[in-house]
Amino acid sequence: METASGTAPSISPVGRARLNVFGPGSTRLVRLTLRICYYAHMKRETIIPIPRQLTRANLFQQLLETIQSITGLRTVIYDNEKFTARAGRRAIDNAFAGHRCAFCTLVRHSPGMEAACQRSDVQEAVRQAGARREPFLHICHAGLMEVVMPVIFREAHVATVFCGQALVEGSPAADPRWMAKRWRELRLPEARIKPAYEAMPRVNRDQLVEVGRVLFLALGQLVQAESRAALDRALSTERSPVVRKALAYIEEHFRESTMGVEKVAAHAGVSSAHLSRVFHKAVGSTFVDFLSERRIDEAKELLRNTQLQMSEITAEIGYAHQSYFGRKFRQLTGLTPSRYRLVNRVAVRKR
Repeated sequence: METASGTAPSISPVGRARLNVFGPGSTRLVRLTLRICYYAHMKRETIIPIPRQLTRANLFQQLLETIQSITGLRTVIYDNEKFTARAGRRAIDNAFAGHRCAFCTLVRHSPGMEAACQRSDVQEAVRQAGARREPFLHICHAGLMEVVMPVIFREAHVATVFCGQALVEGSPAADPRWMAKRWRELRLPEARIKPAYEAMPRVNRDQLVEVGRVLFLALGQLVQAESRAALDRALSTERSPVVRKALAYIEEHFRESTMGVEKVAAHAGVSSAHLSRVFHKAVGSTFVDFLSERRIDEAKELLRNTQLQMSEITAEIGYAHQSYFGRKFRQLTGLTPSRYRLVNRVAVRKR
């Protein structure tokens, strides 16, 4: 067993064989889980509580909600590329976009601890997920054990899922004496942190691994579905000369501040309304959303690979105001441009 500062062991093939209590029926269980998610949304039945209105089903979030509802273990997805919100799906709610249980929130909001949480989870664990490309157990700086799963789409690591935020037998956090010492080291007031600690669910390591395995298989099923949807969109785009012209024009001119649907429609020889309709059908997003995502993708490249100032990047990608660029960047990535540059440069140095 690793320490809080050590490297978590991968879930080896031997471990998978020994702990796979689902046996040959595991795929059926995954499909059943996804089916429950789907019908809970489509029929609006109260199988699983979904306390919000959906503009379009986000099965990734419904999967996380299902696992959390069944097991009591919290699930989190770090999705800075907004992969799960493609094709018009609603973005993942904030409740699933970070470690937000009461214990983690108290630790993170203590002096100096937010940076430590960022290093432990957002940087180190996410980096390991991209390198390993399989589930593994991770112990954060506060002693909590989680199973971490990469989401791989077309050979690219596009998101990372965490499952746990619990007291796992054998982990440092499961030992009250170790935790009491750690609280003192972190200068956390026991009167506030202890109730949150005691409220966390308890689970043994094998159970955590089993839940992680089912979640990982289900994520794979959703990614396959996204691959098929992406292929459908690609075929639709290929068959539409109007959309092909529009995409080529956007790629050549998206850096211009005067770019808009009227310009693209005029280039393609159709009305703005017609272009908007066929573009959304073929690409899976509106013209405005597609243009914003293309500009922000370019901004991410510039943030990672240049020393340009924020004002220079703003102008380079076609925005007139730096404040608007900052809001749009945070909306699409979950980070400010400055934080994105810092995190990604740290990750590059570590590699």
